[in-house]
Amino acid sequence: MQENKFVKSLRRAKLVQFVILLLIEIAFFLVLLLNPSISRQLYSNPVLFSLCAITWILLIYELLCLIYDFSKLRSFVRESHTLNKVAFLDSLTGLPNRHGLDTVFETYDSPEAMSRIGCCMFTIDNLMEINETRDRAAGDKLIQNFASLLEKVGDSFGTIGRNGGNDFLAVLDNCSEETMNRFLKQLEAEVAQYNQENPLLPLRIRNAFILNSEARIPAFPELLIEVYKKLYP
Repeated sequence: MQENKFVKSLRRAKLVQFVILLLIEIAFFLVLLLNPSISRQLYSNPVLFSLCAITWILLIYELLCLIYDFSKLRSFVRESHTLNKVAFLDSLTGLPNRHGLDTVFETYDSPEAMSRIGCCMFTIDNLMEINETRDRAAGDKLIQNFASLLEKVGDSFGTIGRNGGNDFLAVLDNCSEETMNRFLKQLEAEVAQYNQENPLLPLRIRNAFILNSEARIPAFPELLIEVYKKLYP
């Protein structure tokens, strides 16, 4: 997940502070280096020397604090990414889970946006059979294999994810009937090739889709329900 606006703004502010302090340090050093008379006055006046020394130490302290802040900010971002991965990605397939998909689908918040999409749902028909005749590990492997094929084909068409169980979802933006057919044919070809190479762990896939340019369903949850009804009549 991308960094939120607060983190970006904080990082930018800290960077500006760091640059300003660094420039002050450099300017302070150059003034002393290029003006010997100022340096002599500074060293001959204990009060002035003490004030400059304290100022120099405080500037260095501020720089060190900023470096520490950058380190903590980097740790925060890394931990946030880890939490986002757990929250929004399916642990088995690495695809967006239902929660992750919902955050994407919230962007389809107008009739115009909804009218451009096509929604396709997939199920692995032989998953239960594989679980019963082989074992659960083989079933998980089958899910992972289909997820890889769906990701390979679907990434160039739109948003894909695991809807839960053995159901997967693909949402194609600017989707015409020709676009949906092209997507399904490419996926079908990938599944056929996979089955030739993996006869002991074959995939049997069933799908249902709705082109919302034709259906004109106003809200995404309703569209999802209608696709589900087509897949499981």
